[in-house]
Parts: sequence; structure tokens; C-alpha cells
Amino acid sequence: MGWLWLVVGGYVLLLFGVAWFSIHPPRTPVFISPGALEAPQEEVIAQTADGILMKGWWVESAGSNRVVVLCHGYLMCRSELTPLAVTLWKDGCSCLLIDFRAHGRSGGNRCGFGRRETEEVLAAVGFVRERRPDARIALIGSSMGAAACALALSEHPELAQALVLDSCYSSLADAVGGWWRFLGGRALSGFLWPCVWLAGPLAGLNPRRVDVGRALRGMDGRRVLMLHGTADNLALPRDAKRNAAACNPPADVVWFEGCRHSEGRWNEPDRYSQAVLAFLRDRLG
Repeated sequence: MGWLWLVVGGYVLLLFGVAWFSIHPPRTPVFISPGALEAPQEEVIAQTADGILMKGWWVESAGSNRVVVLCHGYLMCRSELTPLAVTLWKDGCSCLLIDFRAHGRSGGNRCGFGRRETEEVLAAVGFVRERRPDARIALIGSSMGAAACALALSEHPELAQALVLDSCYSSLADAVGGWWRFLGGRALSGFLWPCVWLAGPLAGLNPRRVDVGRALRGMDGRRVLMLHGTADNLALPRDAKRNAAACNPPADVVWFEGCRHSEGRWNEPDRYSQAVLAFLRDRLG
């Protein structure tokens, strides 16, 4: 029986290590910037209510009161959505690209998988309100950033006039399994799925209570745009359908055939950007 306890102990230790590294992710360095794409770029710093120093780029569109806050996904940084921000800037929107806690150059060393990152969304909008008191604001998020935007707006409806969710999960508990499925298929997902019960306490949250679909039900009367790949094996298409159905009115969903997680903007960039631009022109004027 000794060997059995050794195997079980080794498995639990492996799960603990994976969970620890998941909430203390490696930081992706800046790999592209607005300035590199010939757009204005100003380095900015803001502080969240829980004391995290958040860093970002402000992309100024002079004379416009339309502002978009762009929020990256897990393991990424503000560079992820920089090409989209430049497209929006060319259309007359000012943009704020931010790094979440434990990502990029922002402070903190513990990821909250979208739940804690609502604090950065609030700080980002606070910065925009100081810079542009008359701003009409849109939130755009990718994956974890989409979840953070949706959760923040559900709790603070005055934050923004528009919401765009790219490849958003519906339930954090399901997204954990989806992450391993995305990396190594169903076998790895099944093997490492119990990490969710270790990562939750380490991150200081209950993954079962982080439910984007439930949060969206509280935003009656607000139009939402969703962008999702039909082959997404992290946030499954059924997640997008659940989220869309939770909105009242139901969200507009733009499907990208054959695209996996967050691939729509890379595989069909023109269609992706045109969908976002049309939605924001309608919502922000």
C-alpha cells in the first residue's frame, strides 16, 4: 500500500504546483505598442482600490469623447489588443490599454482569473473620467479580460455605455478545465481538472461563484456584442450561447467559423474590426 500513498501524494503535489503556477503566471513582455504602429502613446499609471499599481497606455484622439478601455487575456499583456486599439483610434476613439495584476508591468503577483481584475477595470474607467469627464465609454475584453469587464459592469452599471466580449468564458470553474483542454486535449483536462479546488483557495476566491452568465442577467436593457470562434475548445461555443441568452436583449454574436480561442481577430481581422466599429458607432455615437 505504500506505493499507492506515494502515487497519490505525488499527484496531489503535482496539482498543488500547477495551481500555484497558474495563479502566479509568467509575465509576457510588451511585444507591440501603439507608437510602433504610428499612433500616439502615453504611459500611464493608476492605483486600484485594493492597492495594485496598474500600468497602461493612453492613445489620445483629440476632440473626441468616445473612449474604449481594452483588457487583455490570461498570460498576455496590454500588447494583445494594441492592433485593435490603433484601428479604433483611426476611427476617432481614444483608447486605454491596461495590464492586469500579475501581468505585464502592473503590480501584484497573484492572478484573479477575471474576478479580482474587476478592480483594474474600475481604476481604468476612473482614469478615463478624470481625463475626459464627458466620455462615452466602451469596455472591450479578451478571454479573462472579457470576464473582468462583464463582472465589473454588472456590479457598476454606470461604468460604460457599451460592452464587447471576445471569447469570454461563462463559468470560471468550467474555464479551468477548458484551459487544460486548450493546451493538451481532454486527457490533460481530466487529469488536471482537480486543480480548480486548489487554485481557488490559493487565489482567494470560489471558482463556482465566478459566473459571467449569471452576472449578465443583471444588465437589462444594455446591448452587448460577443465575438467567438466556432472551434473554441477553451470557452466552448455553448458558453457564448449561454452568455448571449442571459443578456436582455440577447447579445449580438459574431461567429468566426473554424476559429479557436481568441483567433477571430487574427484569422479574419477585417470582419472582426468592422463588427466592433459598427457596434461602437451605434452605441457611442
